[in-house]
Amino acid sequence: MKLLGTEKRIVTIEVSKSDLAHAIMEVVLNMLGGEIDDAGCDWRTSDCYTFIGEGKSWKVSNDPKIASLVDAINVLRYGKIL
Repeated sequence: MKLLGTEKRIVTIEVSKSDLAHAIMEVVLNMLGGEIDDAGCDWRTSDCYTFIGEGKSWKVSNDPKIASLVDAINVLRYGKIL
């Protein structure tokens, strides 16, 4: 998603929930230092920790900012925090 402009006028821009979730995930991956092969599993949070998949064995972060972003992604994708 890229927005760029210099013209002064009122415009309406629509961004789908899916596109917004993907954009936020790019931010999360950059914060974590790059690509993470999550094997197609969902990302989940618990007590400011971020995990991939079911359970708590695949921990990827203990940063509460990343957990908040992952929660936002899940709300956009699924309508709930996982």
